[in-house]
Amino acid sequence: MGTFLTLEELHEVGQWLDRQVLSPSAVNWLQRSLEARLGQDAAFGSKELRQQLTQCLRSDLTVRSDGRRRLRHVIDVARPGYLDRWAAQVALDEPPGAERAARATAAHLLDSGHSLVGLRRWLGEHSQCSAVDLLVQAAELADKGPRMFSIWVRVNDLPEIVRLADPLPHFTRHASLPGPIADKLRSLDSIPALGAFNYTVEARDAERAVELVSEVIERMRARARFAHSNRHIVFSSEVYVETEDRFIELRVPDRNAAIMSLVTEGQLLDVIPAKTYAAERHAIDDALELAAPLNSGGLAPAISGAWAALEALLTDSQDSDKKEGKVGAATHAARLVACSWPRAELTALSYRIDPERGTGRELSARLDVAETNRDRSQIIADQLRNTGQIPLLRTWRLPSDAAAVTRMNRLLANPTGMLTQVSDYVEGSLRRMYRCRNVIVHGGSTRGDVLDSTLRVVAPLVGATLDRITHAHIVLGIEPLELATRADAAVALASDHSMGPHIVDLLGRR
Repeated sequence: MGTFLTLEELHEVGQWLDRQVLSPSAVNWLQRSLEARLGQDAAFGSKELRQQLTQCLRSDLTVRSDGRRRLRHVIDVARPGYLDRWAAQVALDEPPGAERAARATAAHLLDSGHSLVGLRRWLGEHSQCSAVDLLVQAAELADKGPRMFSIWVRVNDLPEIVRLADPLPHFTRHASLPGPIADKLRSLDSIPALGAFNYTVEARDAERAVELVSEVIERMRARARFAHSNRHIVFSSEVYVETEDRFIELRVPDRNAAIMSLVTEGQLLDVIPAKTYAAERHAIDDALELAAPLNSGGLAPAISGAWAALEALLTDSQDSDKKEGKVGAATHAARLVACSWPRAELTALSYRIDPERGTGRELSARLDVAETNRDRSQIIADQLRNTGQIPLLRTWRLPSDAAAVTRMNRLLANPTGMLTQVSDYVEGSLRRMYRCRNVIVHGGSTRGDVLDSTLRVVAPLVGATLDRITHAHIVLGIEPLELATRADAAVALASDHSMGPHIVDLLGRR
């Protein structure tokens, strides 16, 4: 998440502190972590404003506290012109790192309400801009504010349409639709339409407007499950955005929680009746079921289920060494994600080699005979350790691939330091998920920008954690907490060239 939504979360915790939904220790941890993180934000504001922020981060933040009131004022003063200040920073003779500026800008726009798909489309339209010009354009985009979108959702089937749909002001029978709208909706399906729902949505881009409508549709479907009807609500797969005269797919955004080890190890469909009984099920089976809403479920079940999965696998109530309790699952999961990151990044780079440039031909020949992705990643790691560079394909991905090379060079130069830094970032996100889970379960709140952004960030991280746990169980027979201990030790020993593991073997060679 970006700087300002993170500060909004901190401001919001005051009410949950007073209601004892969040503990003082959880809020203190958040304040300490933000003080370290926001000190690296080059565009936050002046020295004096930073001092005011530091004072807030060291203050009591309960509802009636001066610290909370001061934090509200600091946020409101610092937010305007944030991306303009980033543009000014990037224009300096010694600018901040390109990746840091890109992350801060993208996170700010996403937190402001832009969709990932819409932002990607906008970047494609400005791909020829320089870094400074792009940030100037991003600042203008942020200043535009939301717009109103008129969206038509075609209905193909609906139970009890006369009693349940006809009285609604935003539902129209097909015969009563305006002619141009009826023509557009008719083209979506070959079967006759019953009618359409029309929603007027305020959003930053059309794609985000459709995402909001998708959430409405999912809530409607959830209600329909309680109706004991043999008929289901059936919508067309696309909606018509009248405001922009185009169709957009109707679906909940992909949250990218992937557990590919189930596929690679041939276990995706290996579910038999005998294993549905508690005595035959492994805890991982239960965890995967708990985390199932991550990719397409509602906000509340996705967050609460994902945390329940991590807590079940990565905590032990009888572990006398752990003082943090259940939130320790975030620390364990963060170590697992950090240790799986180098091999994944190096493997991806191994498929981006240009055989026609420099050492590319010889490097490609070695990669061609590598039997596993582990071997491919080691070849790239050794090449970077020896030369600091690899010949990359010159495609639209080149800047992203070059940033990955920079990250890997920093990792190879200081393995333990970089892995710890990555682990700390991931842990901060997963602890936020734990706080959100408590707000959902104990505070009864299921909406909010912080919850939306948290799920967007943590879904791939939870997927990566469960993927490594599942792989270790299937291939190596290692239990989750044993794997977590191995990951923690691997981070500590990563810079030990005599006794530590190779950077691609942090969780084992397989």
